[in-house]
Amino acid sequence: MEVARNGLEGARADIEILKAALLGRMAQFRGKIESLAPDSRWVAMLPKAFTVSEGMGRVISPLEGMLDLWNRYESEETTFTLMGGYAIDSFADDLDLLKAHYTAHSQATNGLGLARGVRNETQVKIYEILKQYRKRIPSELADDSAILETLPRLTPLPGHTPDAVELSGSYDAATTQAVLAWTAPTDESVATLEVRGSVGPEYDDEDDVLLATIPATGPHTWTGPFGLGAPGTAAAFKLYSITEEGNEKGSNAVTVERPV
Repeated sequence: MEVARNGLEGARADIEILKAALLGRMAQFRGKIESLAPDSRWVAMLPKAFTVSEGMGRVISPLEGMLDLWNRYESEETTFTLMGGYAIDSFADDLDLLKAHYTAHSQATNGLGLARGVRNETQVKIYEILKQYRKRIPSELADDSAILETLPRLTPLPGHTPDAVELSGSYDAATTQAVLAWTAPTDESVATLEVRGSVGPEYDDEDDVLLATIPATGPHTWTGPFGLGAPGTAAAFKLYSITEEGNEKGSNAVTVERPV
């Protein structure tokens, strides 16, 4: 699962970095055309820029429109380069690379889905084995056996669901880490807090990872690099309030992004 998650986030980071770079090239291209052919049909044909938050469908189309217009202009007027000697061939290569990154992201998404399915199937098998184990052990040991007294529970003891805390998060550029903070639990039944995270901008309960276990009494902050290993990456977090009986309640989800 971790390998699949890392592959997905790596592909996403590659997309975000190159997407931001190509958006900058679009701005340079617009300025170039407006300076070379002001008030002309070429200016009227300039594609509208996308935003860095938009997905593949709204990103690839204007970039392809820019490549087509660049080709047409050079075939009818004159060749030119953008800042740093960036030529049309370099732009075409970068556009192909961005498409390849989107393909890799799609494949990584499928890979994570497959890994999740395998994990879920394994969990079902393990749960059945544990149920059989709990049924058999009492018949094999004396009533006062320490093993019987420490058998792990498969479900929490009866009890109420605790109140959730309010979570906030930010990105620390100096340490390249997420910084989480929360209000102190007001529910006296809360014994511990668990920081959990999932890779990507949306919190996913099926793929979250336990990052830290903290006493309810504090501290009330946590910092870490989870999911933020490269520019353009993002991670989502929740803080779970957990009672002695094992009942739990998740906080609001917060997303922390590392800028490109």
